[in-house]
Amino acid sequence: MRPIKALEFRLGALQAASFTSHGMYLPFFPLWLQSKALSPTLIGFVVAIPIVVRILATAPLLSLADRSFGARRLLLASHLGQLVGFPLFLLTDSSLAIIVLVALVAVAQSCIIPGNDLVSTNAIQRDPGLNYGRIRGAGSVAFFVTNIVGGYLVGAFGADVVILALTLIPLLGIAATLIVVPHEVPEPSAPTASTEGSAAPKLSRILWLVLIAGAVTQGSHGALNAFASIHWRSIGFSDEVIGYFWAIGVIAEILIFIVLGRAVGRGSGVDLILIGSAAAVIRFSLMSLQPGTGVMLALQAMHALSFAATHIGTIAALTALAPMQARGRAQGIYGSLAALTTAVSTMLSGLIYSEAGAGVFAAMAPLGAVGVVLALLVLRLQKDQPQRAGSGG
Repeated sequence: MRPIKALEFRLGALQAASFTSHGMYLPFFPLWLQSKALSPTLIGFVVAIPIVVRILATAPLLSLADRSFGARRLLLASHLGQLVGFPLFLLTDSSLAIIVLVALVAVAQSCIIPGNDLVSTNAIQRDPGLNYGRIRGAGSVAFFVTNIVGGYLVGAFGADVVILALTLIPLLGIAATLIVVPHEVPEPSAPTASTEGSAAPKLSRILWLVLIAGAVTQGSHGALNAFASIHWRSIGFSDEVIGYFWAIGVIAEILIFIVLGRAVGRGSGVDLILIGSAAAVIRFSLMSLQPGTGVMLALQAMHALSFAATHIGTIAALTALAPMQARGRAQGIYGSLAALTTAVSTMLSGLIYSEAGAGVFAAMAPLGAVGVVLALLVLRLQKDQPQRAGSGG
């Protein structure tokens, strides 16, 4: 048990290093953009750039992990890209230069989290005693802590500290990658001599359905991420209460990772996607009714299901169903699909919110319903034609 726990700790550190960067970037990089006198419209455009980049870049970049390039080199190059890219933001006040730099850095950012998941699930396939939930939960904890620490840093030192932090944090990712990936997590997805030059394995119809189900359910969170705080404030919730709404979601997410994390490596995970998709339908339908504080806290706690259970289920499906020589490609396709559905739902939510207010949350429920239908279809197909784990056929 002790070697397993040590490996879980190291893999958790790999996740935490990456989520520390995201915990600083997502909430505070827009504040830095504002400090550069960018208009709200331009800030919105700049913030959307990484989503577009993930749609285009994640799948082809993760495919490199299936080849001789490998997951280790891919992660090191991605962290190094941020280490080089972020300091350049301090050298310019030009909006055009900022846009170009954001796009370039977004390429480096796009494959780090799915790459970490690939490394973690490869390890779980070799050592089934590993608990993916504890590994991934370390990332959520790091994100949560960085949100808090980052707020104090920005308050004390101003917006430029965001760029300084984003420059230094990739050093943690490089160190974690060097320590964890080459020694404890070799890359079984790299081609062998017997497979070099052969056609890439195809992804099964069942796996495609699972990836789409997971992606559309994750996309249903678009309105929540874009307009929940704005709407809550507009109907009278204080900033402190809004902070509790977000905090309860992250805490619930961490708990469900710990409780259900062993599902990765022990089944196809489709049942978890079904539960998560159904929870998204219920959660966002009820949110549109503008409930009081107690009910809203409960709905935010359902993030444990709509997001975390769906994520665990999708990662479990990738682990069980993707061919070994196409694991990186499958992980990248899922990242691109999730980014695409999130981008579309976020853009549409802006139009819907201006016309329907709280109705924007109910407009997300059909995405969860699509996830439910696809998950039920997959369960039916699996019953009719059982799949051998990892066969992809």
